[in-house]
Amino acid sequence: MREPVRVSGLGVVSAFGTALDGFRDALLDGRTAIAPVRGFDVAGCRSTIAAEIAGFDPSPWVPPMKMRRMDRTAVYTVAATKLALDDAGADISADGDDRRGVMLGTWTAGGGSTQVFLDALFKHGPGGAPALLFDSTVANSAASIAGLELRLRGPNMTVSQKEASGLAAIVSAVDLLRERRADALVAGGADAIFETFYKAHERFAVMSPHARASARTSPFDACRDGFALGEGAVQLWLERPDGRTSGRPHGEILGAAAASANVPLNMWPDRAEPLARAMRLALDDAGLAPEDVDVVYASANATRELDAAEAHALTALFADSRTVITSIKGAIGESGMAGSAACAAAFVCGRAGRVPPIAGLAEPDPATVSLRLATAAVDAPGPIVLVNSFASGGALFSLVLRTTRGDTL
Repeated sequence: MREPVRVSGLGVVSAFGTALDGFRDALLDGRTAIAPVRGFDVAGCRSTIAAEIAGFDPSPWVPPMKMRRMDRTAVYTVAATKLALDDAGADISADGDDRRGVMLGTWTAGGGSTQVFLDALFKHGPGGAPALLFDSTVANSAASIAGLELRLRGPNMTVSQKEASGLAAIVSAVDLLRERRADALVAGGADAIFETFYKAHERFAVMSPHARASARTSPFDACRDGFALGEGAVQLWLERPDGRTSGRPHGEILGAAAASANVPLNMWPDRAEPLARAMRLALDDAGLAPEDVDVVYASANATRELDAAEAHALTALFADSRTVITSIKGAIGESGMAGSAACAAAFVCGRAGRVPPIAGLAEPDPATVSLRLATAAVDAPGPIVLVNSFASGGALFSLVLRTTRGDTL
């Protein structure tokens, strides 16, 4: 077993709000944030639902004048980063810190600004393009802004692995901390839904065509027919075991792994073996075996191919065992931050000793017959959690956590 990484703080900006206890309670209650799209016109679209953030006031974390230079992905990132640092009790001096940095996974950073900038450029010419947004049209803008705002001058990296981006950033951060290239890193994912991004998925016909959240958007349901996009940011404050923050940590990261599946660019993995390999690699890194795992937060997102492949992979490792299987994508949708959100869910629900249900699950797929799916909130058998994040195109990431039990958030 290699050196564990301590999780000292969590910052969540989601469709369920910014409070950790609110995020936990919504998941344990089986609620879903998936609803009709309000942010832009979806008339004529086959799909019309998403897990959008509504009524979010970023002013406690981002001054209004600075927001003019950011797209929503960056705003969510800065807010979640500050929340994570506050939760950890991390004290960053006025001079900054060269040994603390930012690792961000994102699918959309820069995209919203690019859409606005190009719309104005095509309509009004170079003189009408909003110059303040130009710096935010690149994918690393959100991580860079978070580092500048929080005076985190250590490693600053942006990872984009589509739906697996958030967990990919955490896996990368774990490697840097173990190599002692940094003392602490804020790591996680952030995404914001914007019209071009949404309608690109519409063209691929991967989102559910139904007008409301239901079993159709529920992972592992026999009637599933596609995911709903989600948005927000979830950041974890990660430290080596000798870190300097105060307070009781949420838990530890024991093992991490990255792998890949040989699939076409926009297709989901449809074979179980590569997914099972990623999980076994993470368990090997943690010095654990499948029988040690108490809970799995699956990557399943209500697509036919991914859910079936993951169900078979999970069966290969956890058939007829006490391990509880869940997925939170029926609650918060699919996004590049979904993997980091699953980690946060594991920690906040694990502290309560509970596992959230798969929101909307009505009729489990027959492929899951030997798995113990969370059809309702149940007690966690123990503190060891495996988190999966598998992307279209074949990027595969798995993480093994130990959650802290007891005490209120």
